[in-house]
Amino acid sequence: MHVLPGFDEYLLGYKDRALMLDPAHKQAIIPGGNGVFQATVVSGGRVVGTWRRTVGKTRVAVTVHPLAALDAADRDRVEVALRGYARFLGLPLHHSW
Repeated sequence: MHVLPGFDEYLLGYKDRALMLDPAHKQAIIPGGNGVFQATVVSGGRVVGTWRRTVGKTRVAVTVHPLAALDAADRDRVEVALRGYARFLGLPLHHSW
């Protein structure tokens, strides 16, 4: 499970993104088709959600928006990835679904 930033090369580097992104989810990742990519949650090479963060002085708040069904184990793996991101920032994590 990976949490990638909006302009990560994983999606930007390809014209045809069908291998990693369900076409039904394209609007969620590139809203308006204007080239602005949302941050993604990737599992098994496929985009399964988006996430947004707000960095404050005392914590980083992250909201995850699943695009596919995530079972309890998947959600735990997302949380592990987000905790790694929070550690990188040196802040405690507060997340929601």
